[in-house]
Amino acid sequence: MTKSVKIGFLILIFATVAVNSFAAFGGSAFFKKGVGARALGMGGAYTSLVNDASAVYWNPAGIGQIKKYSISVMGTSGASNEWPGLKEVVPSHSFAAISIPAAKITDFLGESVFAIGLINSTIDNTVKSEEVDDGNDGIETGTFSDTQNAVYLSWGIPLFENINNLYLGLSLKYISEKMSSIPGGNAAGYDIDAGLLYNIFETLNFGLFLSKGATLTWDSGHSDTAALTTKFAVSNKFNISEKFKITGAVDLVQAQKEPLSANIGSEISCVDILRGSSFGLNGLHLRGGINSYALENRYNVKDDINRNITYSLGCGIDLTVFGTELRIDYALSMGNIFDQKNKISLSLFF
Repeated sequence: MTKSVKIGFLILIFATVAVNSFAAFGGSAFFKKGVGARALGMGGAYTSLVNDASAVYWNPAGIGQIKKYSISVMGTSGASNEWPGLKEVVPSHSFAAISIPAAKITDFLGESVFAIGLINSTIDNTVKSEEVDDGNDGIETGTFSDTQNAVYLSWGIPLFENINNLYLGLSLKYISEKMSSIPGGNAAGYDIDAGLLYNIFETLNFGLFLSKGATLTWDSGHSDTAALTTKFAVSNKFNISEKFKITGAVDLVQAQKEPLSANIGSEISCVDILRGSSFGLNGLHLRGGINSYALENRYNVKDDINRNITYSLGCGIDLTVFGTELRIDYALSMGNIFDQKNKISLSLFF
C-alpha cells in the first residue's frame, strides 16, 4: 500500500466517524480541563503539536514520536475562594504519565511506543444538603468529596518517517467517579481514543483525534454518556531566524450537541541558547491561547459559551542536564470563573 493510499484510507475512517458526532452528551466532564502546562498555555491547541507523554490525553499518535523514556507530570493550584458562593470548596487537578519505547526493551514490537497515564480531579468540601418541601434550598447536612480518575493505556507507532512523517495512536481509558458519603455515588466506565499525526518538513503539522465518549454506570443503575468528540488540528512553526521561532496552532473541536468550537494558541521561542557537555539551555518560550471559542450558534448557546471562554498565558524553559532533557512549563488560565488556576508541569526525557 503506497503512502498516499495509507493516508487517504486512515483519514476516510476518521471522517466517516466524525460526521456522526451529534448524539448524546454528559458524563466525564472533567476531561475538558486538559493536562500539561504547555498545552494549556496555548489554549488547548495541541492536537497536532503534542510530543511528550501528555499525548495519552491530547492525541495518542504523538506517543509514536517519543524515542526516549519519558515522564510528564502536572499539578495545579486553585482559586476556590473566587468561586461565587463556594468559598470553602477545594478543587485540585493533577496528571502523570510515562512512555516507554518498545525498541529500548525488545525488537519484537518494532517502533511501537507504549504509555500509561493518570488524571485525578477532586473537589473537596462540597456542601451536602437534603431537600425540603417548603421551597427552600435545603438543609445542609455536611460536606462530601467528588473524586474523578482516568487511567490511560496508550500505544503509538510511526507508520513512516522521512521528510514527511505519519503516526498512529490508540488510548484505552478506565474512568471512575466517587462521591463520598453519597448513596449510589460511585460510577465507572471505559472509553477509547484514536489519533493521527502528520508532519511535513518538521514545521507543518496536521492532527486528527476521535474520542468515543465514555458511558459511566452508577451504583444506582443510572448511566451518563459523554459526547463523541472529534478534532481536526493544524499548526505551523515559522522560522524567523536560526534561533527565533513562532508557532501558531488551531484545533477545531466538534462534540455532540455542542456548536463547533476552536482552540487557538501561539508560542514564541528562542532555541539553542547555550550548549555544554553537562548543561544546556535549549529553549525559552512564551505562550498564549483561547480555549473553546464557539464558531457557530447551533443550539443557541454561542453567546453564553463565549462569555465564559478561558484565556491563557504561559511560559516554559527547556534544559539538558547530564544528558537528561528537562522541560518546565507554567500556564495561567483566566476568564472562566471555574478555571482560574496556575498549572505547572514537568517533562523528562532520558
